Amino acid sequence: MSTHNLFEHYEEASALLSSQDVMASPAELHGVLCGLLCGGAPIAKSLWLQEFNDLVNDGAPLPEGVTSWLRELFAETLAGLSEQKSLVLLLPDDDEGLDERLLAMAEWAQAFLAGFAVMQRDLNKVSEELQEMLGDISQITQLDQELEENASETEADYVVIYEHLKLGTMMAFEECGVRLADDASPTIH
Repeated sequence: MSTHNLFEHYEEASALLSSQDVMASPAELHGVLCGLLCGGAPIAKSLWLQEFNDLVNDGAPLPEGVTSWLRELFAETLAGLSEQKSLVLLLPDDDEGLDERLLAMAEWAQAFLAGFAVMQRDLNKVSEELQEMLGDISQITQLDQELEENASETEADYVVIYEHLKLGTMMAFEECGVRLADDASPTIH
């Protein structure tokens, strides 16, 4: 997978994780990564990776193939967050069923909140706007439970929820994240 289009290859990422016996989805791993970055994880010298492994794999490193993919994902995600308008959430392709995409979005949101909470333990220190947005993201984690109750979800609803989740992620990064200027250049290798 090349760095410039990692977000177009959800199925390839799923296959990679499965082949390496990683029991998380690409959506979950990207959610954790975004949560850590938005919460202020250190980005220099791959210090973010230790925080990631602590949360996802009890501190043990993930297999090298997965770690290499994560480093690429980190670089692309950090660039997207830094540029504000180019952030892409790693979710199943649009040709997948709406139920599958909503379920992945709920997993992404839950993983994001876990990563963010690791870095920002006192939510009273963040703005009221961000607290409200985190509450909205928390509600998105309930999408999988609502699927059975509301089978009439539409593509338009999905897009609205996606954009709101993306906005909340960028808001959290803007308020709490570490930028390249704040922390030395990330190590990608």
